[in-house]
Amino acid sequence: MAKPAEVVAKAEPLLERALAQLSIEIVDIEYRKEHRGWVFRVYIDHEDGVDHNRCQEASEVISAIMDKHGLIDHAYTLEVSSPGLDRIIKKDRDFERFSGRSVRVKLHEAIEGQKNFTGILKGLQGDNIMIEVDGKTMSIQRSNAKQVRLMVEL
Repeated sequence: MAKPAEVVAKAEPLLERALAQLSIEIVDIEYRKEHRGWVFRVYIDHEDGVDHNRCQEASEVISAIMDKHGLIDHAYTLEVSSPGLDRIIKKDRDFERFSGRSVRVKLHEAIEGQKNFTGILKGLQGDNIMIEVDGKTMSIQRSNAKQVRLMVEL
C-alpha cells in the first residue's frame, strides 16, 4: 500500500489539471486513516464560492481520475468540501492572495519560547513566511510552520 503522502503527491497534479477546466482550485488534500476507515479529503475553492453542487461536480471528476489511475487500491471514502472561512494556507499563491489578512501560525519549534502567533500575513519572502505581530514583522521558516490558518474576520 502506498504511503498517504505519496498518494497525495501523485493525485494532486492530476486533479489540479482536471478541476482547473471547471475553474475549481484545490486548496488542500488529506489522505489518512480515521476511525471509520481511510478518507481521501479534497478542499476546493471557486471564485463564485463552493456549494453542494460544486462539490458534487468536483467529486465526480476526482472519483473518475482516482479510479482511472488506480491511486488507491483499497476501500476509502472520498470527501469534497469548502476550505471554510478559517482555511489553512499552504500554497505560495495563497500566501500572496491573503496578504494583509489576520492569520494564526502554529510552529513545530518554538521561537522565543512561543509556538503560536497571531498577526497580519505579509506574504512570503524566499522560504520564509512574513507576519506582522504587534507592529513588528517576523520571519518564520516555512518548514517550521506546522499550520497557517486564516482568522475569521467579522
